[in-house]
Amino acid sequence: MEMQPGQMAYDRASTVFSPDGRLFQVEYALQAIQMGGTAVAVTYPTGIVFVAFRNLPTSPLARPASIEKSFAIDGGIGCVTAGLIADSRILVDHLRLEAQRHRLLYGEMAPYPVLAHSLGTFLQQFTQFGGTRPFAVSILLGGFGEHGPGIIELDPSGATIGWKAYAIGRNRRSVADFLEQKVDDAKDEESAFRLAVAAVAEGSPTPFPPEALDVSFLEPEKDLRRLPAPDVARRVQGMSFIGEPERSRPARS
Repeated sequence: MEMQPGQMAYDRASTVFSPDGRLFQVEYALQAIQMGGTAVAVTYPTGIVFVAFRNLPTSPLARPASIEKSFAIDGGIGCVTAGLIADSRILVDHLRLEAQRHRLLYGEMAPYPVLAHSLGTFLQQFTQFGGTRPFAVSILLGGFGEHGPGIIELDPSGATIGWKAYAIGRNRRSVADFLEQKVDDAKDEESAFRLAVAAVAEGSPTPFPPEALDVSFLEPEKDLRRLPAPDVARRVQGMSFIGEPERSRPARS
């Protein structure tokens, strides 16, 4: 993007609006998130599935499973992240701490919308005070309420919005369009899993091996269940975009 005259004055701090009402540092954080892999959360009647693409290390000495994109927060609450992994750890720790504070104060598990709004407030502070930068992370926080499973998206601005299924990270808009057309197909764990994997593939420019997927399941009042790599490989067997030559794709804006 070519700098316009005077733009640099609004480009250097996350606390200064440009004349047209933009916070450039927040936009740059969103662009950094787009450079990472796609992450998807899909609800089905009894649970939530999180699937994220992780960039595999090039060295054969590395362990792909050590790159985590989904995280347990509390019983029946979990999340998936896209963006800078180091930034995501700070935000996950904030969610976990708030969940435990709520348990100590009220003797019950924190409702996931309460945790989402707490984290949103924390994120917003990094757009309002000098000497800081926004977190280059988007999060899909999942949990359960009186109406069943739900997902809340949080971005670097601190904004929150609820979804039945959504995507963050690379090509998130085209992936979200794909989910919008297919979300009614997620009727149980298996169909939700296959939909989430297909959505991640929609955001990937090339086919990928099964070990590139971080897959987790969330059920009410249970800890996040991470799917081991051999089970991921077994369940995605036969999917056309797993480890095959690159598919032709329509051009995306």
